[in-house]
Amino acid sequence: MRHALALLIAISTTASMLAAPSAEVLRVREWRAKNEQQILAELMQLIALPNLAANRADIRKNAELLTTMFEQRGFAVTLFETKGNPVVYARKTAAAAKGTLTFYIHYDGQASDPKEWTRGAPYVPAAYRGDTRVDLQSITGPIDPDLRIYGRSTSDDKGPIVAFLAAIDGLASAKVILPWNVTVVLDGEEEGGSPNFTPAMKEHADKVRADLAVIVDSPRHPSGLPTVYYGSRGGASAVIKVYGANGDLHSGNYGNFVTDPTMALAKLLASMKDNKNHVVIKNFYDDVVPLTVAEQRAVGDIPNVDAKLLEEFGLMRQEHPESRIELQHNRPTLSVLGIESGNVYTGTRSAIPGSASARIEMRLVNGLSAAKQLDRLEAHVREQGFHVITQEPDAATRRKYPLIARLTRSAGGYGIAKTSMEDPRTAIAANAIRALDQRLVQMPTIGGSLPFSTFSETLAMPTIGLAVVNFDNNQHAANENIRVGHFWEAIDIFAALLTMSK
Repeated sequence: MRHALALLIAISTTASMLAAPSAEVLRVREWRAKNEQQILAELMQLIALPNLAANRADIRKNAELLTTMFEQRGFAVTLFETKGNPVVYARKTAAAAKGTLTFYIHYDGQASDPKEWTRGAPYVPAAYRGDTRVDLQSITGPIDPDLRIYGRSTSDDKGPIVAFLAAIDGLASAKVILPWNVTVVLDGEEEGGSPNFTPAMKEHADKVRADLAVIVDSPRHPSGLPTVYYGSRGGASAVIKVYGANGDLHSGNYGNFVTDPTMALAKLLASMKDNKNHVVIKNFYDDVVPLTVAEQRAVGDIPNVDAKLLEEFGLMRQEHPESRIELQHNRPTLSVLGIESGNVYTGTRSAIPGSASARIEMRLVNGLSAAKQLDRLEAHVREQGFHVITQEPDAATRRKYPLIARLTRSAGGYGIAKTSMEDPRTAIAANAIRALDQRLVQMPTIGGSLPFSTFSETLAMPTIGLAVVNFDNNQHAANENIRVGHFWEAIDIFAALLTMSK
């Protein structure tokens, strides 16, 4: 897979050399080539700040540093205070602006265990070429695009922030007058579902609305090609807790006598899919809006990477061999994210646990409702013979029902978002990116969830998603990284968007 990725990257690089980027992009590229060390140093400075969303003191430090970074580029910066972490709002006006662009990026990150990292540490960024650590300061001349910078949020999403600022710097150095007013909103709670972001955007809608919103998040398509998307999935989740006896019991004395809640939970989970991995919960797929002809055509134009992904992930086949991954992004999912019951390796006891729990996550697509899908899930649990409750069972309930399940729905989460691929306002941005190397992946919907709907639905703005980082970046996991070549290309992409014609 590594060789295949290298080939795809080489092909993409060759295509970039044959294409004709704008004069402004070429001037930014020239500036970047002379300032690579400085740009990466700023990236590593930002990565070094811990940014777990739950640590409000650390997030505040990130917001303050970002304020300084944007102010140094001539942006007027305000912190929109919320019930949680602040939204960093930055605006730069142009004298003869033809309109306004709003960019969304987030600056918080996922939790991480340093012991799991083998390259650098979450907040101790390091550069590697393959397995070899590289001292960036010792490099003279161009920095190898295949180097990777490791650290939490290198790709998700601090790398794109620094790439955006580098594009601003390059344009300023080339004395390019921006044709747009530029607004940037930096979310400090994205990894936690952005519970306060949409209310903040509603409150400050007059400052955020623009001719076009660009949502900067997610990795590029695995083909390595520049990628835009026109929607994101929504989410719904629940914890199902199945009960056995009112305490752990000796497995020898009471096995075959008491209900084994782990086995009951396993049977319940298994009942949710058939042997072809289709969800069999009643009406689960009923309300899905099918892809349009234009969207189907766009998917058909995307390089098929299913076989490469199977090799990368060490799998023999995908769950649904009949349909490529991009089409599966337009289908709802049902996944088990975790199971908890008793002990397996440490402190093992010969005891049947009194309960077993599983976290269920559903990704939702256009046409679906989170509440309705959760209702369908609950109905299925009841159909399997469980008495469903919303709090811990009392003694009377335990004595009355043979199978008891507590279903706890998770509040909040991102809404489903979808915009038209044929909107001429988003086409301007897509065409500006395509002009860089004449190729572009256009995804009707990405697999993940993010606050796309805040802009496309709540603020009713033309909205397009932009993915700039390498797909194999290990986001949310140990050894998160950004490939330097993708980082350089991100600077080009931002420069193209900032100077595009209306």
